[in-house]
Amino acid sequence: MQITKLRSRILAATLTGIVALGATSSAHAYSIYRGVNANAGTGIVDWTLASFGVSAGPAPVPPDPPHLPTLSFFHYADDAAARADRPAAQCFVKVDLGNLIGPALNTQIPIGNINIPINGVGGYNPRAFHWNVTFDNDPPNHWSIAKTQIQGPITTNGEASRVAAAAFQSLATTVGSGVTVINGNQNNCRAQ
Repeated sequence: MQITKLRSRILAATLTGIVALGATSSAHAYSIYRGVNANAGTGIVDWTLASFGVSAGPAPVPPDPPHLPTLSFFHYADDAAARADRPAAQCFVKVDLGNLIGPALNTQIPIGNINIPINGVGGYNPRAFHWNVTFDNDPPNHWSIAKTQIQGPITTNGEASRVAAAAFQSLATTVGSGVTVINGNQNNCRAQ
């Protein structure tokens, strides 16, 4: 009788382990991260151009074309890897890109949708969602959103940065957008 109970318990534990392993291995999302600043007291992300700088990056080496202004993100295997690689980041904006596996160079994934308004940017004329984020792998694991996805090409990088901050605040405060705020070296990070 005791041997039968022991066998049943071992079988149940084995099946539970197999089911749990299968559930975790097939449900991993591919995420990209951007380190951002936050208020130390409230943990609310600094939704300004200080955290969402759109910039052109390093000067190209001829004959390469000039680097166009972009907003940068990086792919990490998980939240812990992002924190380990960017220990100075107070918080992270995390964007779920679905179940990608080894994206090809120049892969583009849409972020947001037309039904999510971009709030709080006044006369900066944001382009409506969706915005494409592109895997350029320069530097490794780098993804970027071109300034022309954020705003028209004749605006300044500062204006595009303000729009990017407002847009990601809108995304992070919209349930189901795929954008969340997670802790960095600060433990109370949140969107609002």
